[in-house]
Amino acid sequence: MLALGLLMWTAGAHAELALTWQQCAAEAAAHNPDLRAAQAQLQASGFQRQSATSGFFPQVTANAGYTYSGGDKPYASGSAYSAGLGLNQNVFAGYLDQSKITQATANEAAVAATLALAKAKLSYDLKFAFQGLVYTQGYQKLTQDILHRRADNLRLVELRFDSGRENKGSALLSRAYLAQAQLDALQARNARAVAQAQLARVLGRDANQDILIKDNLPLNEPEMQPDLVALVLQTPDYQQAIAQEQAAQAGVGIARATVYPNVNLTSQLNRQGEAVSLPDTRWSLGVSMNYPLYNGGKDTHTIQSAGALATAAQDARTATHMQLRVRLKQAHVGLMEAVQRLKTDQAFYEAATVRAQIAREKYNNGLLTFDEWDIIENDLVNREKNRLQSQRERVIAEAAWDQALGRGVIP
Repeated sequence: MLALGLLMWTAGAHAELALTWQQCAAEAAAHNPDLRAAQAQLQASGFQRQSATSGFFPQVTANAGYTYSGGDKPYASGSAYSAGLGLNQNVFAGYLDQSKITQATANEAAVAATLALAKAKLSYDLKFAFQGLVYTQGYQKLTQDILHRRADNLRLVELRFDSGRENKGSALLSRAYLAQAQLDALQARNARAVAQAQLARVLGRDANQDILIKDNLPLNEPEMQPDLVALVLQTPDYQQAIAQEQAAQAGVGIARATVYPNVNLTSQLNRQGEAVSLPDTRWSLGVSMNYPLYNGGKDTHTIQSAGALATAAQDARTATHMQLRVRLKQAHVGLMEAVQRLKTDQAFYEAATVRAQIAREKYNNGLLTFDEWDIIENDLVNREKNRLQSQRERVIAEAAWDQALGRGVIP
């Protein structure tokens, strides 16, 4: 009873770890550390953008003080209290504040594009790891089927060898096929363990857990001739390059602000006296202007440097556009070829299955030689493996296409 209870508990534990594609996507979106780091960076950039608006608001300060002084003469000793408010409002700073807001907004847009890229990468990694486990699960089952088939073939050949209707070489070759099938089954088990660890890492969970996939990853029918020029402009990579160019151009405005006068409106209200009631009141209101005349060429060189960075950002955006067109083209070509390859391998698999059934009957009835039957059997095994591999490549190709577009399953 104890053993039965333990077996039922173990089966229940494994059943709890059987995951669907929707469950994997939700878990990765909630727990993947790379994605959470990118989300925190976007939040930080939003606060930086809000901080950049502070230049348009008055700066208010408060002060309070107490002093006690003493000396040789009685009148030299006493206490003094003071308190005051100060206000400083910048009136003109050479468009510095507006340039800072523009730059901070562009930086936030660049970080938002970085987050979109992180989501697209996580989506690709998840699909790759998920389909990797689906593939190894299917491959493990396939190797077990091949193992049983090779064992049945060996028994059939040995019966014919014992009856004198088959030679020893055929029997030895059949035993070798069985040994190869056993090796493939071992490798399939090991590959599944590795695939489980890879999926666990993407999900952000313990890599030692035994994960079972319950369904297949849903696929979409690809568009035959997508508008790659329009798609490039929508990718996060290109949006990031645009934002970086805008930030660099705003940097030029920030650098040029130093050559304009800086005008400030100031106001002070102070109360002071020897008593805590602060009987004496003083106030002031004024306007100040600072204009830089010469600082050793620092401002000029800073403006030139900012201009060079803006030019570099513009060229980088152009290069990104060109690279993305090539990347999207390659990804789309790879997807279309993967779709066709799967259809082709499926057709070959179906044909090989029928041929193997016919050949087995013919060989059993002495109407086919071992060499002829061996060719057909090996072709079936290879076609089964090719079809399984093509299914995996079809999913990975679509995942690569989605990543190139900067989209995926992560909201």
